[in-house]
Amino acid sequence: MARARPHGRRPTVTALVGGVGGALGGLADVAGRRTGRRPLHPRGIVLPASLRIGDDPDAPGAVEAFSGPAVVRLSRAAGLPRPWPDVHGLAVRWERGGRAESLLLSGTGTGSLSRFLLAPRRRVVDGPFTTLMPFRTPDGPVVLAAKPTARPDGGLDVLLLSSRLRGPWYRWGVLHVDAPSAAASDDVVRFDPVLDCPSGLATYRWAAALRRPAYRHARRAAPDPGSLPW
Repeated sequence: MARARPHGRRPTVTALVGGVGGALGGLADVAGRRTGRRPLHPRGIVLPASLRIGDDPDAPGAVEAFSGPAVVRLSRAAGLPRPWPDVHGLAVRWERGGRAESLLLSGTGTGSLSRFLLAPRRRVVDGPFTTLMPFRTPDGPVVLAAKPTARPDGGLDVLLLSSRLRGPWYRWGVLHVDAPSAAASDDVVRFDPVLDCPSGLATYRWAAALRRPAYRHARRAAPDPGSLPW
């Protein structure tokens, strides 16, 4: 006689990923309490910027056009001092119609596989960034990328790109970051791509379950100011 299967729902992918996210969040909380600083991206700088998105309506994940001021935080994931390599982070926040919208990108490659793999580097401008996790869009899963270039005045010009899980990249927008001044600091600014997902994009439930605990615990600790990331 065949053995009857137990009743009850099987664990969903979201539930399993949520468990992993909870564990990572717990580790982040412990690290933050022991060091008294952010467990992830403790070293950084917040700078004003200008953002333009929606350049190409045919790009995967195209959103409604926006042009206006933004705030950018450039950071080092492990907080290692230069010249040690580290995984750089690029966070962008802006407001559309009174609602905050945010993107978080990390240093990676742009190949079919490397766009999902972290890449330590010495400087912000030494390579591209991606969102690592895809967004849900009418075009299917879409990954966003950023390619920074240093300007002579000390600022950054950042080309924003979009792509499906595989395939070519298309122009998605452009970001101009001001050069750091003597008064530049690591102001406390919230960047949350889950709660403040850009209009026209959506976060997959499994991605939100993985990210939320770590974000919640990381925000409990103060940043480690006074360190330029490039």
